[in-house]
Amino acid sequence: MKNTYVSVVRFARKVAERCGLLAALERSNSRFALWIRSLFGIYDSADLVRLDMPWWTFSAIDAVNVFLASRNHKARIYEFGAGASTVWLAKRSGSVDSVEHDAPFAQTMGGIFGAYPNIAVRVVEPVAASASSKARSNRKGYTECSFDQYVSSIDRVDGTFDLIVIDGRARVSCLAKSVSRLSPGGMILFDNSNRPEYRQAINSCGLQERVTRGLAPALPFPSQTSILTQRA
Repeated sequence: MKNTYVSVVRFARKVAERCGLLAALERSNSRFALWIRSLFGIYDSADLVRLDMPWWTFSAIDAVNVFLASRNHKARIYEFGAGASTVWLAKRSGSVDSVEHDAPFAQTMGGIFGAYPNIAVRVVEPVAASASSKARSNRKGYTECSFDQYVSSIDRVDGTFDLIVIDGRARVSCLAKSVSRLSPGGMILFDNSNRPEYRQAINSCGLQERVTRGLAPALPFPSQTSILTQRA
């Protein structure tokens, strides 16, 4: 079903581009029009970079934008899962350290990331799981893999972070690793937080959760992104 949808959208994009619809939507000041335009960029991170859109709910995008502005666009960020969000964050922060498990994807995006000197992307591919593996993924094709090194990649960067984005693999383990690395007043953005496999970890992490639910770029259905902050 998903592959069929993507194929149909990409065919429709060619038609929309030829007739000038994409350009008209991009010129609009309406968020709804820009959301419609983003639907043509499903699974196309380069297109979302051009549209300056991370793949979170629009409410979460607005909240993070305000937060980064409050840090005078000098925030230190760590990101589990690189993509269009990496560039969006780099434009609004001091530094973005990102880890990506998909080497071919990182290579494809390398030229885009390389244009921003404040982006550092590390590729840490999963390995075969062993009895001692702790960081696992429920994603099809990765259930027998260990993401321990991927999760611990944050230890390779000193200091604390104003914002940590969890939008890649082994998110439960990434959250457990991230809580102690937040700067005072910092936040964790946890995408797709409505998924049942994440709820226990979020509820028990000790942070306060702000749920944002609604439209998100490139998705034809509502999504959910949570913002986690230290309790007062």
